[in-house]
Amino acid sequence: MACRSEYLSAFVAICMVLNRRSRFSVFSQAESRERANDVREAMLGRLAAWRQREDNVPFQRAETIMCAADPGCDNPAEAALLWVIKSVSAFDVVTQHEIVINGRRYFADIAIPELMIIFEFDGIGKLGTNEADFARAKREWIARDNDLRAAGWKTYRVSWPDYEDLVRLRAWVIEIVGLRQSSIPASAQGLWVKPTKACDGPDRRFHVTWSQRDARG
Repeated sequence: MACRSEYLSAFVAICMVLNRRSRFSVFSQAESRERANDVREAMLGRLAAWRQREDNVPFQRAETIMCAADPGCDNPAEAALLWVIKSVSAFDVVTQHEIVINGRRYFADIAIPELMIIFEFDGIGKLGTNEADFARAKREWIARDNDLRAAGWKTYRVSWPDYEDLVRLRAWVIEIVGLRQSSIPASAQGLWVKPTKACDGPDRRFHVTWSQRDARG
């Protein structure tokens, strides 16, 4: 997968493998990440063995993707967003970052703690399945957002329409983090290759016809 698939597909797939195989839980992250690292090491070991048998294995490419993948992504949309952010940031990017404010415990989907920036994917599933769940989720979301803002965190939200143009999404992330870094480091740039139409074209499973980024300005 990491050797032959496109960068986006490979990164997302490995994140999902690490998440499932580690039985990732935000409430026991140290143990979850240790299990994920065991899975990662096994994958890297198989990659090294394959490299010894064949000369044309793109080892460096696969190793880069495997090492950057993270078990804290709960779904492919979060993993795709993490890939975009990691392909830009010179700072540590952390998934399921724990933030405690006035005794209340929150977990940020994707955070750059040094910049006090949070990126979150807003999927409809997070709002519940009925009107009561939606109302409760909305109240909790407002309280959470207010707490984070008061503590100095800035939250940027991404939803399905933003995935219609990944190059544009990446440019937006560059604008956000670029204020604090002079350039994109080679280690981050090495993760990015623009998806082809085979990966992110008309045959993609979902499409949204409007751009939410335009609405945000």
